[in-house]
Amino acid sequence: MILLAAVAGLREIELTFVTNRLFISPDGELNEIVVLPGQIARDGFERPIVLSHPELMKAFESYFSWLIERKINCYPHKHYNGLDPNALLFVDDNLEPFSTQSRGKAVSPYSMNKLLDSFIKKANLWDKGVRRISLIRTCVIEMYRNGASTTDIMIVTGFSEESVRHILTMDYVQFSPIYDWFEQRAYRKQKRLESFKKRRRFMI
Repeated sequence: MILLAAVAGLREIELTFVTNRLFISPDGELNEIVVLPGQIARDGFERPIVLSHPELMKAFESYFSWLIERKINCYPHKHYNGLDPNALLFVDDNLEPFSTQSRGKAVSPYSMNKLLDSFIKKANLWDKGVRRISLIRTCVIEMYRNGASTTDIMIVTGFSEESVRHILTMDYVQFSPIYDWFEQRAYRKQKRLESFKKRRRFMI
């Protein structure tokens, strides 16, 4: 769960509702790229998720082996390595799907939130200001550090350009160049708009 949040950018509600079939193919191979359906995506829009990170793939292999050994959500067939493709990927300590709460028209991943918070506290990171949103921010920052464009980051994470900008400027190692780049970009965009307005006036 932690790796899917920090490496692939999945939110708590998405971690709660993803199914086995998203990550494993009918012949039992792990998928390196999946499309997160809009029905479970936080903002309602499908987006690609990259799973090819070695540590993430290793974690998936261990987790699927654990499910199979304990016959959790398994079917007596050879497809999907015997796993139920439609079963939710993660189970709680009682080997049941994570529960949710209704808040008006929205659904809150209450149980998943509590578990992730407990992981952070057990790692002694809570008092250092680390929260669940820190996991997603880590995904954005590491993607940028590894050469991903801001457009790619927006596509994979579902964040807006403004949100990506704010997250990257919080990465103090690269604060100055990132901030300057965005400021210059905004300045150039504004100058282009002003130039276009002037030309348009003369054309009319």
